[in-house]
Amino acid sequence: MAVSELNEDTQDQICDLLENLQQIEKLKNKDIRILLDKIVRKYGGKVVNK
Repeated sequence: MAVSELNEDTQDQICDLLENLQQIEKLKNKDIRILLDKIVRKYGGKVVNK
């Protein structure tokens, strides 16, 4: 299953969680990229810095 095939609810939940953690300053942008990279690598993807 490709990352793009994750169901919409799962994508929304991941986004909400990361935004909430960032707002309470528990995660910095670098930490978010690391976590997202761990998730997408399981599906053959890779996070790219833009």
